[in-house]
This record gives sequence, C-alpha cells and structure tokens, in this order.
Amino acid sequence: MILLEEVNATMKQLTRYWDKVRQANDPKASPAVDATHELLFVGRAARMHVFFGGQLDTAPLGAMVREQVSTVVLGRGTTRAWGRLAPQIHPAPKSSTHPGRVHVVQGATAHPAQVLLMTDTEAADWASGVQTGTP
Repeated sequence: MILLEEVNATMKQLTRYWDKVRQANDPKASPAVDATHELLFVGRAARMHVFFGGQLDTAPLGAMVREQVSTVVLGRGTTRAWGRLAPQIHPAPKSSTHPGRVHVVQGATAHPAQVLLMTDTEAADWASGVQTGTP
C-alpha cells in the first residue's frame, strides 16, 4: 500500500523541483510525476495500491488518472468537492459535523460511514503494532 498524503502539494513540489534541476537533454515532464501516473495505471498488477489524501483534488493528474480511482471517501465535502470528485452522485449528500463521519463513494452509490478516530500517539502505536492494553 502506498499513501500519497496531500497529493496536490506533492505534485506541485515535484514539478517545481524538476523545473529547477532539469538539464537541457532531460524530459520536460518530471520523472517522479510520470512514475506516479504509471503506478496508478499498472500498480495493481504488481499488487501496489495507492491511497490519496488531500483537501481537494486539484493536482494535475488528468481525467484518465482519476478514472483509475475506484473509491472516494469524502468527509465534510462541499458541493464543489462532490462535483469534482464524485460528479455521478447528484444531489450531493448533506455532510455531517460529527467527528469521523464520511461518505464512501463507489460507482454511483454514496454510503455514509464512520471512520476510526485516533490521537497521533494511538495511530503511531497502531501502525507499529504496539498494544495499548485496551480491547
């Protein structure tokens, strides 16, 4: 599993960095951005699955890359976010201010769901397999 947190900022930074270091004979597009696109298209064949995290998907990924996304999770999504990330869902469901309430979109269906809420310490412990003694 690969997590791309704040994909908008990451893609901008990778592009900016490549613009600074690129030599005359190098490809115009950032190899890191190209590799990200390839990963989205063929990664599943190598059992590599990508999770995106971001405030609003404005990264220059392109429509074909977005088509590779099978599930969208929206928490407190605005009408604009729904229109961009799940335009097939109309009207957009009302968002909740309850902590951890989200909508999981697969195909033409949006399912309300509750996600886990953890402190940073709890999340780090969980990720590292540390047992906290609570059931």
